[in-house]
Amino acid sequence: MSLLLASAHRLKAAARGIGTAAAWLVVLLILTVVLDVITRRFVVLGSTKLQDLEWHFHAALFLFSLGYAYVEGEHVRIDVLHTRFGPKTAAAIELVGALIFLVPFCLIVLYYGYTFVERSFMLDEGSASQTGLPHRWIIKSTLLGGFFMLLVAALGALCESLAILLGAPPPESRHGEHEEVGL
Repeated sequence: MSLLLASAHRLKAAARGIGTAAAWLVVLLILTVVLDVITRRFVVLGSTKLQDLEWHFHAALFLFSLGYAYVEGEHVRIDVLHTRFGPKTAAAIELVGALIFLVPFCLIVLYYGYTFVERSFMLDEGSASQTGLPHRWIIKSTLLGGFFMLLVAALGALCESLAILLGAPPPESRHGEHEEVGL
């Protein structure tokens, strides 16, 4: 059981770490938007590269934050029902939901996403605009990275749920209450 809990802790820590690092992309996104607005408004110099970079930062921020959001319980779930469950029932629902829905979905996205990125790399795909950013495979690779981190977070939640079902106490949250094991 301690192996399950240690594995859960490591996997969830990895997802938290990547999500925390990805949060700094907000700063780059804001700076890019401000620069784009200033150059459009005062220099009358619109840049397709800046616009492409804006959505690249936005996509990377979103995708690399998926695992973090899952680990922290900030994803969509039915809280009205979830709060009525005890720790073991919540862990069982988490286990079943992750095994049936989340893990297979992540694996499907990773499987087909690899071909998606590989094709982009082989074609040296660039922006649809002639003055846009080249090497679109770089941003498409964040799809793989983001869903891999979501898979890591899901595996951490599975280990934790299994440990709870086997008798481990639910982990304590930062506020001293039992952490919700979300679905």
